[in-house]
Amino acid sequence: MQIAGTVVNEVNLTPETCSALQDYVRNARHPFIALRHLHRAKEEQNSRYKWIEATIAAELAIKEFLLAKHPALGPLLLEMPAPPLSKLYGSLLKEYGGEESPKKRQIEKGAEMRNRLVHRPESIHIDPQKALDYVNDVEVAIFHLLWLLHPADLVIKKLYLHRPIGQVVASGA
Repeated sequence: MQIAGTVVNEVNLTPETCSALQDYVRNARHPFIALRHLHRAKEEQNSRYKWIEATIAAELAIKEFLLAKHPALGPLLLEMPAPPLSKLYGSLLKEYGGEESPKKRQIEKGAEMRNRLVHRPESIHIDPQKALDYVNDVEVAIFHLLWLLHPADLVIKKLYLHRPIGQVVASGA
């Protein structure tokens, strides 16, 4: 079953989850655009581009969250240079979302690596497992944002709270 661009291995179709899925269809909730980049990161075979796409997903997701939660932040988020991801997923998320991201440190280190990958012409080796781990960290961070935005949403609750944090949800499974 595909929900918001992420393949889910198992969703128990209880009356509660069926109702939640019907609510998705009825309300036509639009997922974060960031999930498209997350999906690209999951599908990418080259670790370098996997890493870059995952970081783009993290950057877009936090902006989409803040804009949805506090639309008045729009001009600052869209017209000014963005603060570092460590600030966005840390103190700013705590201020405007209630808590820091559980993956703040991983996102911070991931953004530093992405900057090296994008701004330096030399070849940098990215271990494929580390790239997968980073994609998973970004996925957890994004679903944390979605959960903060929609705490009563049973599908998001399932995706964020009821799967092991270290588990990579494989595409096409």
